[in-house]
Amino acid sequence: MKNLGKIAAALILSSNLWAKVSADVDQSAITPGNVVTFSLHVSDTRFQKPSISTLCGVSILGTSSQTSVNGVNGKFTKTQTLSYSFAPERSCTIDPIEIKTDAGIVKTAPIKIDVRALSKEAKEKFSLLYASEQKDVYVGEPFTATLNSKIRRDMKVIDSKFEASDMNGFWIKKQQQEPDSAEGDYVNTKIVYVLAAQKAGELILKPASMSLAQQAAANDFLGGVGTDVKWSRYISNSLHVKVKPLPAGIDIVGKDVALHVALDKAKVNQNEAANVTLTLSGSANFEDIAELKPFIANVSVFEDDAKVEHSIKNGVYSSEYVKKIAFVGDKSFTIPPIEIKYFDTKTHEIKTLKSEPLHVEVVKQGVSKSKNGSLKIQKGEEKDSKTIFENFTQFTYIAMAISAFIGFLLGAAMMFFKPFAKKEKNEVAVSNKDLKLLLTKLIEFKEDSEVKEMIEVLEQKVYLGKELKIDKSKLQELRKRYKF
Repeated sequence: MKNLGKIAAALILSSNLWAKVSADVDQSAITPGNVVTFSLHVSDTRFQKPSISTLCGVSILGTSSQTSVNGVNGKFTKTQTLSYSFAPERSCTIDPIEIKTDAGIVKTAPIKIDVRALSKEAKEKFSLLYASEQKDVYVGEPFTATLNSKIRRDMKVIDSKFEASDMNGFWIKKQQQEPDSAEGDYVNTKIVYVLAAQKAGELILKPASMSLAQQAAANDFLGGVGTDVKWSRYISNSLHVKVKPLPAGIDIVGKDVALHVALDKAKVNQNEAANVTLTLSGSANFEDIAELKPFIANVSVFEDDAKVEHSIKNGVYSSEYVKKIAFVGDKSFTIPPIEIKYFDTKTHEIKTLKSEPLHVEVVKQGVSKSKNGSLKIQKGEEKDSKTIFENFTQFTYIAMAISAFIGFLLGAAMMFFKPFAKKEKNEVAVSNKDLKLLLTKLIEFKEDSEVKEMIEVLEQKVYLGKELKIDKSKLQELRKRYKF
């Protein structure tokens, strides 16, 4: 009898427990992309909140909770509701959920969700779908993923909210929205993403979502009928991408890659720059190119920051890499071939692009200068002095004697004033605005570390056109130090 009493008590307790805990969904039959809300209801008992991160094999999109109190015949019931929204991708069953309460552990009943595509006759209101032709890529390889949204023309939407995908694990190289297009009763919108995987393995591009608001009829507190706003949330599919590692020592990957190297002048003057423009085109991760600055003995090489531009035309991605390099030398030199190695995704092999060597002839200036800065002028041919003096008269000799005396006086004066005149002449000849001439003067004293710093600034302004500020006080100090 005692055992029978225990069994009866257990049955009564079990029925009470099941009555206090229940679960339901707002819709059990949906089309792909629609959101289902799963709710747990717990009444008149304390309980431990369950840890739920997935339902039907997909991640939870959002959670909420609320508490309500209902009274019947003076008896009040307090109910707590926990809600979880998710977007099942296929038909499934929500497994029983265990909840720990003061009375013990209670399990909810399983709930079936039916996910089925619309028939051809049915007209879906809205859809959101990811598509990609490439789901098997290499690390760093650019590929496109297109998010297509399709809305029925008669769907009167008064507001919308778009939530982009979590791109964790991917670089976004380019994002572009295509113009809307009409297709029967629908308007299509496409967002094209150019992505590149950051690491090898199985990566998942998580779903995007779109919430749409429409007007709906609602009863007011006086019993009348009014209007309300009803929000519907739609979730896209997720995109699974298999990512393979690149061969060892290779950083660049892509297809249809071409290299072009152009030299602006094959013959330049001393201290004049020969400029090279390096261009790479194709579909590749050009941002990952390492330094391409060539080394040439006794030649100064200056490089500008590379510029990479991306474009999408008719759904096809392409990019262009442009880099400018300046070479300055005192003697003729040859620019060595520039070499690029990359992994070709079409042939699945490593390829090497190599430019031709470029020879630059450096022409010396027509008027040369000595080390002290004075000009060397070649003397002209001397005439036969005998022929000249034979024609001189006595008056001519007297005039020559007077001229010689005057010349002696002028020579003495020039010897006295020469240091001052030379200094004044030099100050006028070399202007702070004549950067090339200043550069020529400073190069003679490049062993001085301060001079070397000033030379680097001037070279970048003269040969690369960079907007750098010159320390005028430092420049003036150097000019006084070396007297030019």
